[in-house]
Amino acid sequence: MRATALLRSPRIWVFTVLGALMALLVTFGYLGGALDSSTSPGKRVPIAWVNADKGPTGTDLTKQITEGQAADAANWVVAQDEDDARRMLSRDEVYAAVLLPADLTARLQALADPRATPQPVKVTVLTNPIAGPAANGTATAVSDAVLHKMSLGVGEKLLANPAAANIKGAARLELSDPISTTKTPWLAPPEHSANGLAAFYYSVVLLMTGFLLSQLLHSGVDGVAGFAPRELLHRRQTKAPLPIDRTHTLLTKTGLLAGCSLVAASVIELLAVQVLEMPTAHAGQLWLFSVLAVLTGGMLPLTLLAIFGTPGTLVATALLLIFGVPSSGGPFPPELQPPFFRTLGHVLPLRYTTDGARDLIFDTAGGGLRTGVPVLGAWLLGSLLLGLMIARLYDRNGLHRTSEHERLMSAPA
Repeated sequence: MRATALLRSPRIWVFTVLGALMALLVTFGYLGGALDSSTSPGKRVPIAWVNADKGPTGTDLTKQITEGQAADAANWVVAQDEDDARRMLSRDEVYAAVLLPADLTARLQALADPRATPQPVKVTVLTNPIAGPAANGTATAVSDAVLHKMSLGVGEKLLANPAAANIKGAARLELSDPISTTKTPWLAPPEHSANGLAAFYYSVVLLMTGFLLSQLLHSGVDGVAGFAPRELLHRRQTKAPLPIDRTHTLLTKTGLLAGCSLVAASVIELLAVQVLEMPTAHAGQLWLFSVLAVLTGGMLPLTLLAIFGTPGTLVATALLLIFGVPSSGGPFPPELQPPFFRTLGHVLPLRYTTDGARDLIFDTAGGGLRTGVPVLGAWLLGSLLLGLMIARLYDRNGLHRTSEHERLMSAPA
């Protein structure tokens, strides 16, 4: 038979429909998760605000971010003090923190007094590069814009003071925009950390490794059991199916996946830390977490393959990669994502893997690890139980993976 004869069959062209579906999913997943349709996504970015000023200026500026025009510029979180703001940064609850100094009012008043010795008026902005370039950059830009506008407002009041009438030249120009900002990272990303994105990329490697292992084990075990041909280069081998049901086939694949996950997680961490010099604060815990993530990334596809057959690969790809990566909060934080992807991130495993890996790589005090381990464990256990339940249901109802002819051929004489 020639290729032209096969291409004349209308049935074979159903793959064009599947190709269109794949293109639709990938485009919607990766571009839809990044191209936020809202006009001002920065309004959702959480920024801490600390007012340590003992004078009225700090109170007035704080009122502007709670009730005034600046209230809608970001999702402001008023912190008790700098330590409280740093705790929020460590937990990724905020992506920047504005610190008003205790002598803010005094320094501003000194600028307007020709008899006083003026001191620079600086407001510190604690940045959060560990949260990733998008989160950190957006929060920093919003903080700068708000503080600059506040500075101009304060400058107008200072210039309106009669005591400032004698201030001329450069001093008067400085008085019109008196507040400058100093940016300080609360925790600078170490070298070889991809500017804070190391946890995200490491997590993608873990789940993708589990996914690829599931495909390898699915085809490999089915080939050994006689449910699928084995092909290597030009050789193709088939054998009579073994008398093993769906349930025990899935158990076999699961056992192999567990062993492969131990080896794969060891190789991944060894290469990442020792060869590529990725930082890690808790190497032992990171290895255990990596094993759990690889297992989870492999168990879900195995279950879907056991339930749906070959289409299960497409479903697993959509859950783990097509929608999992954009909603993970790695490249773009949840606050900069469309609502659909923010919701997905609360469900799919990659965000929890990223949050947990971030705590172990950068030694942050966040709750990512405390949340990530139970969620990944639930995905792993839930996938296994669902797969065994459906496989057992198929077996009880006589829905074998082999035809009657194949079962007769494999039966003992």
